[in-house]
Amino acid sequence: MGNRYGWRAVIVVALLALGCRVGLAQIGPRYVIELEGVAQAAPTAPGRVQLAGKGLALIRFQGLTILTVGADADAYSAEAARQWPTADLLLVTPASAGHYGGVAPLASLGKLPVIVVEPVAAGLASAKSVLRPPRFYPMQTWDSLHLRKGKTRLRVTALPGPPGSVNVAGFMLEVGNSWASYRLYVSCEPVGADAAGVLAQRLPGADLALLPDRNAPLLLALQRAAAPAAGAAGRPAALTEAGHAFKAIKR
Repeated sequence: MGNRYGWRAVIVVALLALGCRVGLAQIGPRYVIELEGVAQAAPTAPGRVQLAGKGLALIRFQGLTILTVGADADAYSAEAARQWPTADLLLVTPASAGHYGGVAPLASLGKLPVIVVEPVAAGLASAKSVLRPPRFYPMQTWDSLHLRKGKTRLRVTALPGPPGSVNVAGFMLEVGNSWASYRLYVSCEPVGADAAGVLAQRLPGADLALLPDRNAPLLLALQRAAAPAAGAAGRPAALTEAGHAFKAIKR
C-alpha cells in the first residue's frame, strides 16, 4: 500500500515539474537570436538613430545595427531593398494605406533576420522560393524577441495600442548591455500632434518614439532627458541623416 502511494507521489511531482517547465516556456521570449561579432565601441559609447532613405531609419548601438522600414514607405520595394544599408536585424512595420506588398520585396536580403507582424502570408511563398530567403520572425501582441551580439543586447516586444485594442500598434526596442539600456518605441501607426502626450503616458518607460512617415520618420521625445532636437515641447521632428545620438540609461 505504501509503495503504491509512493509511486503516486512521484508521478504527481513529475507532472508538477513538467507543468512548471511549460509555464516558464510560455512566459519567456518567443524568439532568441545569437549573432556572431563583438562590440566595436566602448561600453559607454552613445548610440545613434538616423535617416537611411525614404521611410528608412537606422539604429546603431555598440556594434549592433537595426534597420526599420514601414511597408507604406517609398523605399519598400524589391528594387529599393537591394540598396538598403547593411544591418543585423530588420524591423518591418505594416502598412495602413493598402500599399503593403507582403514580404516579397524582402526576398533579396539573404538570411537577414526580419521581424514582421503576423499574419505574413502575402508574398511569403515567393520569398521562400529564392536561394537564401530571409529568416522571418512573425510577432503578435506581447510576443518578444531577445537578441545578443557580443556584449550588446536587444529586446523587442510587440505592444498593443490603447486599452481595448488587440492589434500590434508598435514595437518597444530596448538596447543596451548588462548595466544600462535605452528604450526606443517604433510605432506602426501615425500619431497626431494632439496624441503625442497620450503616447508618452501610455509608454512611461520609453525614452524616444519613432513615428512612421513615407519619406522621413518622425522622432518624438518621451522623456525630458531626450535631446530637444528629437522633438521639442512634445512635438515630433523629422529624422535627419545626421541623426540623433542617445546614451544608455541605468535602470
